[in-house]
Amino acid sequence: MIPATRENITGRKATAPLTAWLIAAAKAGSKLTYQEAKQRLEQEQDFDTIFTTEIGVVAGTAMDNILEGEPSAPLLNVLLVRKDTGLPGRGAAGYLARRFPDEPWLNNGEDPSKHQRWMDVVDRAARAVYAYTQWDHVYKRIYYDRLPDSKPTPSAEKDGLRYGRKGEGKNHKALRLWAQKNPSKICKRFHGARAETEYSLLSGDRVDVVYISQKGILAIEVKSEDSSPEDIRRGIYQCVKYQAVLRAMPIGRSSPVESWLVTESDIGTDLKAEARILNVKCLQAPPSAKW
Repeated sequence: MIPATRENITGRKATAPLTAWLIAAAKAGSKLTYQEAKQRLEQEQDFDTIFTTEIGVVAGTAMDNILEGEPSAPLLNVLLVRKDTGLPGRGAAGYLARRFPDEPWLNNGEDPSKHQRWMDVVDRAARAVYAYTQWDHVYKRIYYDRLPDSKPTPSAEKDGLRYGRKGEGKNHKALRLWAQKNPSKICKRFHGARAETEYSLLSGDRVDVVYISQKGILAIEVKSEDSSPEDIRRGIYQCVKYQAVLRAMPIGRSSPVESWLVTESDIGTDLKAEARILNVKCLQAPPSAKW
């Protein structure tokens, strides 16, 4: 068993497999949690017990190795996330600050997760990671070896641990399709409305479901039972954006436009209050939804 000393966890035995797992997550459009990384290093690489907080050290070293070999490579370490938020820890802020000098608040030394733009900046970095096609080359350049085959961890199935639409989870997809097929169960006014899924906006966004009828337009953002509280909050703000963009588009200039959040689970008092302030209606789908 390998002692979990600082020297060992910053060496190839830890950084190479973590890099490979994060690349597998990038290719799957998913993420890797700190807990999953800890367990895999202990179980697959034979490390002694590693404190979860030390996983950030492994990731930071792995990212430093990547940038030394390929300075323009996207920030792969943003895919290592906390399970409760689906977002990286504050250790990623320094890398993001250097990559995005147009976000000076990243350098103020405060907890970045408290800033309203934290999710947007992380999402911006993650999209670059997902779009990058040279990970095999980068791995070989750093570790002088072929990228090993590595399956994504269970987080690849969780909507709450995702960025964007790539690699959509089965629960999210099922709820999205249920919403498309059942407009009257969400809002009786839209019985018989044309229902489109993954509706493209001129802003480049895609709305999960949009109902279009003579009575108006209703945009629906869905969040499955897998979504974390932060992902649900993100959904609330997506609704605000969708409504504004649809009203600006030709289709919405002469019709009433609304945007609702449909969730599979109860979102809690705090998020409901935040949604009310933003004039976003939240609806919990019935237990029979998706099936």
